Amino acid sequence: MSRIRNIIRADEMGFCLGVRRAVGTLEDAVSVEDSEVYTLGPIIHNPRVVSDFASRGVRTISKPEEAPADSRVIIRAHGVPLQIKEVLESRGCRVMDGTCPKVIASQKTVKKYSSLGYHTVIVGDADHGEIKGLAGYAENPIVISSAAEAEALELDGPVMVISQTTIKQDEYDEVCAVLKKKCPDLKIVESICSATSKRQEALVDLCGRVDACLIIGGRDSANTQRLYLTARETGIPCWHIQDAREIPSEITRYETIGLSAGASTPDAVILEVEDRLRSM
Repeated sequence: MSRIRNIIRADEMGFCLGVRRAVGTLEDAVSVEDSEVYTLGPIIHNPRVVSDFASRGVRTISKPEEAPADSRVIIRAHGVPLQIKEVLESRGCRVMDGTCPKVIASQKTVKKYSSLGYHTVIVGDADHGEIKGLAGYAENPIVISSAAEAEALELDGPVMVISQTTIKQDEYDEVCAVLKKKCPDLKIVESICSATSKRQEALVDLCGRVDACLIIGGRDSANTQRLYLTARETGIPCWHIQDAREIPSEITRYETIGLSAGASTPDAVILEVEDRLRSM
């Protein structure tokens, strides 16, 4: 018999400002209906959102050369290297930029310090779209993901370090501590999005008040994965699920369930999970 009596949401969860902007940009493009609409990569890391837009005719491409001339191409929340925008425009595409404002700020910072002769060190996942985009604004950038990788670097002259907007603050702090020892002329840029930090803090608080926790979000969402790791570190039972269909049956062993969600998880998906739990 189910023991679930309480379901508590984290104080900070779900769509962030940057994701809302990207999705809103795509909605605007779809509503015009004067040309084909493409996104360069999935608009956000959530399969439900991508699938919903695909059903409305939006196509996802991986290279700018795949977009026909005169089509509308949406730059996703993670941003792209400047060269890719230039290729799209040279092909006659109508580019609509849905890049998160926080990411745009990071791109401008990387471009500025690179032009001033600083070596650029970017901290994050090298395969993540945001990192690939940032790297496109610097000359010979170095991408690392850990303090151990920072230890192995050999750098001369001025160095600027900046992070992916969605990594954990303590991960970044560890890398910066290493670089401070190695680089006397080090410029540290605080680029982690406040929404990321607030979600982490809210999740830790939530885990102290519940018996088990569900983290809702796309499997490819970096910030959702980090939320899940944070929940695991608290020691309570937790699961990373994409939607209500993945709720584990063993969740019914617990009385109070906590819910948190990544920055690219729609409100509708969170509500479906909550409704399914109440019916179990």
